[in-house]
Amino acid sequence: MTRTTRAALAITLLFPPYSFAQANASPKAVSEAEARAHLKQKLDPTYPPIAKAAQIQGNVLLSVVIEANGNTSTEKAVSGPPMLVSAALDAVKKWQFAPFMLNGAAIPVTTTLTIPFHLDIPQLTPEQENAAQAWFPLSNQCRSDLKAQKTSDALDSCRKLLDTSMKAGDLTSSDQLARLDSHELYGHALLMAGRAQEALDEENLAFIESLKCLTDKDQEYAGPLFWRAIAEANLGKDDAALNDFLAAESTLRHAIANLPDMKRNYSQYLAAVLKQHAALLERMGRMDEADKLRADAAAL
Repeated sequence: MTRTTRAALAITLLFPPYSFAQANASPKAVSEAEARAHLKQKLDPTYPPIAKAAQIQGNVLLSVVIEANGNTSTEKAVSGPPMLVSAALDAVKKWQFAPFMLNGAAIPVTTTLTIPFHLDIPQLTPEQENAAQAWFPLSNQCRSDLKAQKTSDALDSCRKLLDTSMKAGDLTSSDQLARLDSHELYGHALLMAGRAQEALDEENLAFIESLKCLTDKDQEYAGPLFWRAIAEANLGKDDAALNDFLAAESTLRHAIANLPDMKRNYSQYLAAVLKQHAALLERMGRMDEADKLRADAAAL
């Protein structure tokens, strides 16, 4: 062996050849189940208040590198509701894992982690989401047809509105209010078409829906009572109509007392109810009572 060869061998023994493959090797990929089996310290994410108020829920999927010391790094969102991503990232940054070992040495690994955010409301199916998005433009069309007194068009658009509401479901208070409006508006269209009994059936359904999301302290509770009274009056069910007019008026008076800042708006609704109530009393020959209600309406 020459002196040069011996020198080269000595250098090789002291400094092994540099392995570019080892230097550039990516962290080993492990399953989420395996990663969670190494989890030592976990911080639950804080539900963003704005997301909770908007009833945003779902899973956030993160791509995470777990370093050899068990700390996380390079946390990146793969999917999930945007309003929930930051909270998921903030939580996972504080997670601590037991080291992953390979040939007796701790190594970094990469994995995906699913961070759930769930409220006590059900997830919507794609069909329900599409129906919920379609409800508002259909509502505007239904109301426009009713205002223009286009009976045939109103029957069609308001029926579509109700069908859409049925597809969207009524599991949240917002859904229930939409269902309430849908029954109510379709009832208006039926009444315009002279189909009074069918109109009353829809207004009854609107009232039933109101019981799921409103109380007699809510101004909106007066609406189903008022429109049911109108349908009852058209069928000659005067006693039932009188009771519903009185209940609607009582609700509005309580709403005005509880929210004095809204007195001007609520008083307009109350005046409209009083005038219709008065018209029914006049038809029944109870003129003094009718005149008193008209005076009350004028004073608002």
